[in-house]
Amino acid sequence: MKLIKAVRGTKDIIEETAAKYSHIHRIAEDLFSAYGYSYIKTPIFEETDLFKRGIGEATDVVEKEMYTFLDRGERSITLRPEGTASVVRAYLENKIYAKEDISKFFYMGSMFRYERPQAGRQREFNQVGVEVLGEASPILDAEVIAMSYHLLEKLGITDLEVNINSVGENESRQKYRQALLNYLEPVKEHLCEDCKRRLETNPLRVLDCKVETCKKYTENTPSIIDSLSEAERNHYETVKKYLTLFGIPFVENPKLVRGLDYYSSTVFEIVTNKLGAQGTVLGGGRYDNLLKQLGDRETPAFGFAAGIERIMMLMDTIPSKETDIYVAWLGENTCDFAMKLTNILRKEGLKVAIDFNSKGMKSHMKKADKLNVNYTVIIGEDEMAKNIVVLKDFNARTQEELTIEELIKKLKK
Repeated sequence: MKLIKAVRGTKDIIEETAAKYSHIHRIAEDLFSAYGYSYIKTPIFEETDLFKRGIGEATDVVEKEMYTFLDRGERSITLRPEGTASVVRAYLENKIYAKEDISKFFYMGSMFRYERPQAGRQREFNQVGVEVLGEASPILDAEVIAMSYHLLEKLGITDLEVNINSVGENESRQKYRQALLNYLEPVKEHLCEDCKRRLETNPLRVLDCKVETCKKYTENTPSIIDSLSEAERNHYETVKKYLTLFGIPFVENPKLVRGLDYYSSTVFEIVTNKLGAQGTVLGGGRYDNLLKQLGDRETPAFGFAAGIERIMMLMDTIPSKETDIYVAWLGENTCDFAMKLTNILRKEGLKVAIDFNSKGMKSHMKKADKLNVNYTVIIGEDEMAKNIVVLKDFNARTQEELTIEELIKKLKK
């Protein structure tokens, strides 16, 4: 019988990868909670119109990459290709704006895009992200960028560069759009087919093209900063001021526009040179127009998303241990005592491993060594008779006899 394998472009998260995934989740949740964010989980599929209206019909994501199908009710459904539109839909549908002035969410989960699988990019991929709705201050922009940088730092990732830009509001973008068209029209025939099409739909996307020929012909395009209004320039300058105040190194990148249509004003990416062409680890920006597009509400918003697969590629081994203690029992008569003790320790919040089969001391020590635990609790028939255990501390290289109460007190210090 033929073995059924995972669908191309999907991967199992197991073993070391699963440990890294869990570690990212824990670090992210702790950090975001410290900044006042709460967890949100949205459905894995939505009505297709949500993404067409939110992301933009002229984007590559909507035109080429979405997993869209008709369900049994003949409704057009799409597996979410990104998280922001879904969070905004939940915010509007549940009228969260009526309950609080500012809403701060974080999420973590699967996204889906039909593209060529490669290192760090799959058809089912995972993201961790945040969204802030209801705050227009440029200080928030800087704080969220700083928080995203600290997230990667806490995960032990170095050699990072923060790129920032401002793409302005609608009027400024229209002004820049015309300046860009005037510049690119004479070299239109040298651009790739996608960029020729983008000139008709969204010329700013030409700046985001990775084709070398296009990059050559856009090298000296006008800067969008020159098209910003005074208020937009002030916003951008304040973002830079507070990034400096927060100690975040950054580079201004006038070509940075991001790939989705809903961005306005501040945009940013954190990149690395360790992943080759797929160097963007994290990105986001302000999207004050999106809530107007989806729910006719004038609500400012800012957020980012990070690709978990790319983060995992940059991470070294996990510093934390998955198991603290290994319980070694010797002789059939000690099994029940050992199982009861294990249950007690787990109820105390300790991470405990135990083998269900009888082993000799040498085999137990090999297992403890493989698990890389701090402690091994040893129970033989003599210890059971005295209602004590032997605690072997691998870090201090000590061994002592303790009662159950003394054991718990020591382990929970």
